[in-house]
Amino acid sequence: MNTILIVLAIAIGVFALMMAGLGFKMLLHKEKEFKKPCANADPKTGKCAHCTCGKGKV
Repeated sequence: MNTILIVLAIAIGVFALMMAGLGFKMLLHKEKEFKKPCANADPKTGKCAHCTCGKGKV
């Protein structure tokens, strides 16, 4: 039982450090806008292609 609590505490600690790091990054880059990069760009034009995840297809 103690081992589970130790592992859980370490996992929560790592998650808290990651969230703190993200918050610190956002504070340093106030004037910038965080955008999601396009994962499916058209290789010919370089522009973002429409969603190709297959939603709506039978």
